Amino acid sequence: MTKEERKRLLAITRATEYLFVENIALKMVLEHRAVPNWQRLLERFVADKEILAGVHLKFKDVYEALGGTGDPSSSLEQLLSDLPSPKKIVQ
Repeated sequence: MTKEERKRLLAITRATEYLFVENIALKMVLEHRAVPNWQRLLERFVADKEILAGVHLKFKDVYEALGGTGDPSSSLEQLLSDLPSPKKIVQ
């Protein structure tokens, strides 16, 4: 693995980790605030074909590039630039 590939993989891992932590925090807030039926609302949201299509559209260029129709590196860089970057935690 080249240095650039390692940097890209690290960026993906950091973005994924941040999104995972953010998801856990949101679930904790919903539970703490006793939002009724939040899990059922989430299930409905995830089952909504229109919403899923919109999310999938965000990744369309990456899928195409990985499928051989383009440059995966540039598509990946574009995707990573749109993802939230981890905030530094002040202790």
